[in-house]
Amino acid sequence: MRINSLIIVGVALAMSGGCAKRQLNKMDAQEDKLAAQYDGSSYEEDMVQADASQEYEDQGDSISPEALAGIQDTITNVYERDFGRCLQEDMDAYNNRWIAGTFAVEFRINTKGKVTEVSLLEEDIKEIKLPPGQKEPRKAKLFGPCIERAIYKWEFEKPPEVEYVHTYTGQVGEAF
Repeated sequence: MRINSLIIVGVALAMSGGCAKRQLNKMDAQEDKLAAQYDGSSYEEDMVQADASQEYEDQGDSISPEALAGIQDTITNVYERDFGRCLQEDMDAYNNRWIAGTFAVEFRINTKGKVTEVSLLEEDIKEIKLPPGQKEPRKAKLFGPCIERAIYKWEFEKPPEVEYVHTYTGQVGEAF
């Protein structure tokens, strides 16, 4: 019984080796056929090659990925609460908790980690549920100036290596 098993295994191995050889021969034939298509063709003449490298204008210095990650982390973990606090001013002024929207702000951080310029790029924050009798939603009036004042106070422990302009886009309110 043992000898029969060995013979069967031996025959199977011998047959599989033959199949593998046939497969390799078939692949070699396909590669030869492909190579023959390019022999005598204008393939190399059709290739586009640059004679010289192109010169680019200096794009200036940049900050390291670690400094950028530090700035984003600080905003998320320390300063994001300023957005909610500023939204609260409009909620109190309108006596309406249902104010929400999106905004984008750009600010410059110097090499000491202090904010030196702030600009509110976009603001679409308004009432999303109207009080009884009111027909049109009111836009937030206090949010923009409040955010600008708050961002001027921001400091970043790991300052950028060069002056850096950061753009932050966010959303505030109960709808989000």
